[in-house]
Amino acid sequence: MDKDLFLILSLGCQFAFLAADLIERRLTRDRRHGAEPLKPASLMFLIGVIFVYGVIQFGGLALIPKTEILLDGIRRHLTLPALRPSASQTLTVFQWTLLGIAGFYIAGFWDYIVHRFLSHSRPLWFTHEYHHLPNELCLGLPGLCVRPFVVVAVLPSTIGTLVTMCAGLALLGLDRLPLMPLVYAVIFAQMLILLATHSSFFLQFPRIHHILKYTAITTPQEHELHHTVDLKGNYGNFTVLWDRVFGTYLDPMQAENQGHQLGLAYDQDFLGAITMGKWKLPADLRERFQVGRYCNIEPSGGEKR
Repeated sequence: MDKDLFLILSLGCQFAFLAADLIERRLTRDRRHGAEPLKPASLMFLIGVIFVYGVIQFGGLALIPKTEILLDGIRRHLTLPALRPSASQTLTVFQWTLLGIAGFYIAGFWDYIVHRFLSHSRPLWFTHEYHHLPNELCLGLPGLCVRPFVVVAVLPSTIGTLVTMCAGLALLGLDRLPLMPLVYAVIFAQMLILLATHSSFFLQFPRIHHILKYTAITTPQEHELHHTVDLKGNYGNFTVLWDRVFGTYLDPMQAENQGHQLGLAYDQDFLGAITMGKWKLPADLRERFQVGRYCNIEPSGGEKR
């Protein structure tokens, strides 16, 4: 997959998934919120929050080297003795497929490590808190469609994945293999899974879980458990293979894992989630913009502190 195709498919899929979620939200609004309609001011507020979150996200990502530069730097500085003589740098379609699958699960390993031990650690929780703020999964919500501090997780997981893959290929005598098309394919697969696992539309179809559970690809039903108030597990954003290996897997089909509330277990809002809780929206703004529809807030939790 080349860069242009990657960008076209990525943008197209994001718009398609978002449209599906917005339609689903529209059709189910009465069941979810009863007679309380979403006010125009509240909609504009959400759009404003998404804009601010997006500026922070893309500003942070602009500060780190592009994947191509990281890959080139790793290859120039990583010198390992090959376990066999230098092999042909041309692979068959089947070999590329196997390499892509291996790359996907290697990337999933580093995602698991970073997500569990960095993003969910006490010192760095503030870089991930906003993502667990919404009390429902929908791609139209701030923290799910845009992620302000995602760079903190993206950089180490990307470096870990590239170093592991480059080291493995170097040992096999494939150190000159063109990797960027494969990298784009893996990133695209990850993006599709991220969209599906945070989509209210795809959560309606438990059959997805029954089909994909044998591949260890993270399903919407599995990742929903990760966003609950009280359950801890299913840290793999793209694959639950490593959750199963390290004992943090939660089965969405088990009764004790069903019906849990989503969101944070404490009072928080869209401002507090990006200011380490130092500033929160005043109570009158929370009420005016219906923040309680999307965040778990307390009546007295809106004052600055």
